[in-house]
Amino acid sequence: MTLFEELYALALTATLTLTVSADEKSGRLTVNVIPKPRKDVSEPALTQPLSLTATPQEFDEGFIATLTGYREVRQSLAQQAEATKEVIEAAKAASVKKASEAASKAVRPGAAVGGAAGAAGKSASAASAPAQPATAEDEDEDAETACTSAAPSATPTAGAESYDLFG
Repeated sequence: MTLFEELYALALTATLTLTVSADEKSGRLTVNVIPKPRKDVSEPALTQPLSLTATPQEFDEGFIATLTGYREVRQSLAQQAEATKEVIEAAKAASVKKASEAASKAVRPGAAVGGAAGAAGKSASAASAPAQPATAEDEDEDAETACTSAAPSATPTAGAESYDLFG
């Protein structure tokens, strides 16, 4: 590629600012290629400028090859950044799915607490409480009792108060 073909290829991904300065004492040039990414490309690594200092003859010999290498590295970084974004988005989607499944599972066991623990909790509360019509609030309390009765606790003696460690 020629110098301007390489600059064109590089400018397709970013607006470029070129600065050239000369040091008369050393006979060297300093060339800065400073990319300003477009709005759709916001990777900080892609804004790294290329700053070269060499003699004019060295620039004639190697500047195009250096620009080519710089452009290829920028493309590689952009591809890596895009791949990383895709992985992160997939991980977010998987996390949301996992959380929603966990939430739906947490709701189901509370509604289906029957079994021996649930029956034991209902019979114990029915024996100590006067007969009253059941309400939705009572069912919630029964479900709580069933859940907490599975945990080990000290058995209260006759006449002693029962303390709920979890409530």
